Amino acid sequence: MVSTGHGTLRCSQRNIDECDLSFVRKYGRKFHRTGAVFYFLGRRDIPQNLRCDPTYARLEGVTLLYSQGETLITAYRNRIACRQIRKKNKRASRLPAFYS
Repeated sequence: MVSTGHGTLRCSQRNIDECDLSFVRKYGRKFHRTGAVFYFLGRRDIPQNLRCDPTYARLEGVTLLYSQGETLITAYRNRIACRQIRKKNKRASRLPAFYS
């Protein structure tokens, strides 16, 4: 899996390995917002038979941010991130020239 230096650093800081990344991508909710792809793993997204397993229960709230080219940009933990992601614009916003 392709990752930026920042994405690799954040995954190591937050104790998220390759198996965790693939689990979140497989079972997590996928959002296309602001020109990027978010994967969010909530409690309901974890299969019923795996919720009691501490290996997978600790992944609740993990959010992965990928570019459109499937490159991992960053990873973080936030149990209410789903609400915040849904509030973002669907397309990347461009500021008018006089703001930059």
